Amino acid sequence: MKVLLLLLTKNMLNMKLIILIFSVFLFSVQSSFALANIDGTKTIVLANPNNQSETMAEIKFDTTVHDFGKIKNGAKDVKFKFKYTNTGNDVLFITRVVKSCGCTEPVYSREPLMPGQSSNVEIGYTTTETVGTFNKKITIFSNANTESVILTIKGEVLAK
Repeated sequence: MKVLLLLLTKNMLNMKLIILIFSVFLFSVQSSFALANIDGTKTIVLANPNNQSETMAEIKFDTTVHDFGKIKNGAKDVKFKFKYTNTGNDVLFITRVVKSCGCTEPVYSREPLMPGQSSNVEIGYTTTETVGTFNKKITIFSNANTESVILTIKGEVLAK
């Protein structure tokens, strides 16, 4: 019985040693391939700390907050256009717009915006749902360096 236990313990140690050696081998091979160029030289790739690229779209809004002031309940055409510009050096796409409630209605172009060009995100607000102050957020997602921008509309809906 002791011989069997000794034999099993020895085999387990050998197995652990084999797994350790094999793991070290795989890691070293993987590291060599990851850094080797075709000509045999090695390149070290450093992470970009700002997650920026030399060619990147940039979205810049003239303003991100609009105050409608006092609005009558049931008022029509309660809308504001947030103007934005692609200040980067690559094509800008708005990929998605998320509204905070059903009382806001964003309208925006899905067309690519070239560097230097401007466009608008129009936000409409329905005043028939509530009375009192409101503060609504609309999140704009794009392929720009700044992944999202939050637009805010606010005001006060007066009772009829």
